[in-house]
Amino acid sequence: FFFGKFVTMGGGNQQKSAMARAKKQAEAKGGEAKSSLKDNNKAAVKCAICMQSFSVTVREPELKQHVDAKHSGKNGKTLEQCFPMWSQ
Repeated sequence: FFFGKFVTMGGGNQQKSAMARAKKQAEAKGGEAKSSLKDNNKAAVKCAICMQSFSVTVREPELKQHVDAKHSGKNGKTLEQCFPMWSQ
C-alpha cells in the first residue's frame, strides 16, 4: 500500500499558534480587543413596540414594511408610534 504518499496528516497546530499569537498581540496593544458589534447595537434603530432592531442604515420604506407586517390590524400602530426617534 502507498498510503504514505497520498495521505497527509493534520496541521492544526499552525492554527492554534496563529490564534495564540493574535491573542497575545491584542493583549499587548492595551487590553481587550475592540468589537464594533457593541457600537453598532447602540446606534441601531429599534421598534418601540416589539423591540426588534434594525441596522443603522435602514431606510423608511423598510420600517414602514415592518409596521404594516407586524403592527397593523385592530390596534394598528403608526410609523411614529413604532419608531419615535425616526420622526425627529
